[in-house]
Order: sequence, then C-alpha cells, then structure tokens
Amino acid sequence: MRALAFHRSGGRVREACFRERSSLPIGAACLVANGIREVIAGIMSAPVSARLLEPVIPAPAAWSAIARDAVMYRMRGTVTDAAIVLRPRDAAAIAVAAFGERVASLGLQRPLSPIERDVLDRTAATLAGSLTALCGTRESFESVGSIVGFETFFEILLERPIEARIGIAIARDPLPEAHGLLDIADIGEVALFPALHLDLAAVEAATLGRLEVGAFLPFGPSGSSARLALDGCTLARGVCGVANGRYCLAVQGAG
Repeated sequence: MRALAFHRSGGRVREACFRERSSLPIGAACLVANGIREVIAGIMSAPVSARLLEPVIPAPAAWSAIARDAVMYRMRGTVTDAAIVLRPRDAAAIAVAAFGERVASLGLQRPLSPIERDVLDRTAATLAGSLTALCGTRESFESVGSIVGFETFFEILLERPIEARIGIAIARDPLPEAHGLLDIADIGEVALFPALHLDLAAVEAATLGRLEVGAFLPFGPSGSSARLALDGCTLARGVCGVANGRYCLAVQGAG
C-alpha cells in the first residue's frame, strides 16, 4: 500500500514522497507475537519478555540480508503463506534454550548438532501454530532455503530469559478491508459553491489600473465561452448567456 511520507532532514520543511507501507493490521501482528511468546514461555518454563517491531515491506536488497544464512520454515495456509526466519545466532539461542543453556555463555560459532536441529525444527513447528491468525488453516509446514516473493516482514524480539529475534515473513499483504461507501443521496444536501470563469478580451495594463466598481470588460475572441469550477477543479465547459431572464451556462463538455 502506498502511503504519504516525508523525507528526514534537519530543516523544518520536509519533502513529501510516497512509500510502500504494509497494510498488515498491527493487531494481527500482536496476536502472532503473543502466541509465540507463550510457546517460548512453555519451553523455558518461565515468563518471557518480548517486543514487537512494526511490520514493513523490505526492499529487494533488504530481503537478501534477512535471508542470508538464516534457518527458514514455510507454512502454507488457506489464506496466504508465512515463514519463520531465524538468523544463525537466534536459531542457536532457541535450540540450546531447551537444554537450559545460553548462546552468550557458549560462544556458539558452530553448526547445530543433529539433536539441536531436531529441537529447533520441533520448536518452529509449534511456533507455526501462532501463524494461523495470518495464514488461515495450516496446509503444510517445511524447512526451506528461500523466501523469494514474500512481501511483508516483522520481528519479535525476545529479551528475557532468552535473547533472540524471530522474524515473520508474509507472502502477501492482506487487502484493505472495505468500509461503508458514500452514495450520492448521502451528500445530496451538502451545499457547494461553484464559480463561473469567463474568458475576457485582452486589456491594456493602463485600463486595468483605472478599474472601478461597475466597470464593463469585453468577452474574449471566443465569445461567451466559460468554465464551471469548484475549488480550482473544472467541472464543465460551455457557453454562457441569458435564458428566461436568468444567467445560464449551456454545458458543451465535462472537465
């Protein structure tokens, strides 16, 4: 979804621009984050502190950085697909947490052992249950090596008793919900004040300088052509004249 934004600068006036912004409801991301926090708390047998980062639409280069060397799992759902993205250190932190250890104390710089990888796979499969709020009913869940084509990304920061980031990627941003629409009958009694603009003939500057209230100005070469405008927007073009003793505009075209 394109949204109005302003470039960051040191001055008071900022240049306006349009940027891609995720339309994922923050409430849905909070629901996923809370579900994941509860799963990790069950694994750790202790309360878990977590923070949610705002959903964003990363640039292509950012997606490459997100997926580099990461352990990733893809869940296919009836609504859309989602992926769990764990960078090497975060994957290690979650894997060894089941054994009551911490990555910081281990200084883990090696690949996960088969047992640790099995624990991580089982944990990720359990975490995937929290993604049903975004994806609908789970159809499949598997480890993958790429998440090319995904659109939205956000992270959940686990802070206590385990320090790790759990990335969540969404294949397709949800479509904005349709809200009530206005019908012409709803605004039929709103008062509008359009203005009629007439093309006048060329006038010398000296003549304009002597203008007084009640002065007459001639129409331009096109005769009585005019345009009907509202707040600077032209609604119709046509010929201005008099009919049945009243001023009128004979519309010849719109806009």
